[in-house]
Amino acid sequence: MLDEGLRSLIALHGVGETRSRGILIVDDERANLTVLRSFLEAGYTVHEAQSGPEALKIAKEADLDVVITDQRMPEMTGVELLENLREFKPDVAGIVLTGFTDPPALISAINRARVFRFLKKPWQPDDILEAVRQASEHVYQARAIQKLVTLLARRTKELDASLQEIRSTQRQLLHMERLGTMGRLATGVIHDLRNLMVSLGYIEGVLQQKQVATDVMESVQVGMQGVDNLIKTLEALHQFAKGGRLHLEKAKIEASQVVQDAIAISRMDLNFRMHKVEVNVEEGLPKVLGDRQKLTQVLVNLVRNALQATAQWRSISIEASAQNRRVIFAVEDEGPGIPPEVRDNLFKPFVSSKGDAGMGMGLYMAKLIVDSHQGEIAVLDRPQGGARFEVRLAAAAEETS
Repeated sequence: MLDEGLRSLIALHGVGETRSRGILIVDDERANLTVLRSFLEAGYTVHEAQSGPEALKIAKEADLDVVITDQRMPEMTGVELLENLREFKPDVAGIVLTGFTDPPALISAINRARVFRFLKKPWQPDDILEAVRQASEHVYQARAIQKLVTLLARRTKELDASLQEIRSTQRQLLHMERLGTMGRLATGVIHDLRNLMVSLGYIEGVLQQKQVATDVMESVQVGMQGVDNLIKTLEALHQFAKGGRLHLEKAKIEASQVVQDAIAISRMDLNFRMHKVEVNVEEGLPKVLGDRQKLTQVLVNLVRNALQATAQWRSISIEASAQNRRVIFAVEDEGPGIPPEVRDNLFKPFVSSKGDAGMGMGLYMAKLIVDSHQGEIAVLDRPQGGARFEVRLAAAAEETS
């Protein structure tokens, strides 16, 4: 009799019938097979064999629930037959007909062949029918449980996948919501910065008329350039938050120009003057096809991060080199390196290596810009300590005359 809870699970998950109603009867005496068939075939599909080897051959082809076998047969005993059957049909129930009554031997046979029932000769048809009914019920239950386990395992896996997808969607929605908020804030800041640019432009014009010292004019101009770069950065953020993509004004540019622009803007940072900055631009570098302002923005961000990570009067380096038809921009610092718990998410929005001191947007925007150029951005550990950030861009195709 099926447990009520199991019956409910079977019904709930639509397991259905697991039995074939196939029975194999095995006896070396034809008369015994005829008798067994006479009262079994009304309710079951009956197969018959007169030896163990013949029975195994039939079992490989037929759908079976129960095997009824005589114990004493010339080539193979009934227990040996069931023991061999377990190797390829472990869920078939075996009933052994025997005159053998030694309990230890019976227990050994049960352990070896997992015999479902022994029936002592002489048996009665009703005994056989009841044993077959119970064996069939046992097979149904075992197979139903196996199907439930398989089904539930698959559904658990599907639910886990669905849950992961939902969480990913939630993260993406939160990400877009926060970006939208940042974009709206950027719009207001851009407006204020443009007003500031008007004032700085007026000051620049007055200073030119006054013919002030060159270094003063340079400071004002670099300051204006820095504010203009910040406006463009905020515009890029607003643009991406609004449309999910960046607009690039691509042209063939020299790597040295990007480095020079980044250094000119970074000099406005007081922190820049409190570090040793080593610059190494390889000669004869191929040009890259890109947006000069946005690539400068990337390099400025990496330089500022390096300055903040490195103690005063220590060194950072800025490099541009060529490797395998790619131009590599690199910034190295002598800081503590990137914590392992931050590294995997470093280029995601709102993740900062500076803890609460950073908003976590700089490297995210850098990655968006580099991705828009079909390039790569990566962080590496320096053997001597600190971090090395690399931007890898394909060299522009050479023009042929």
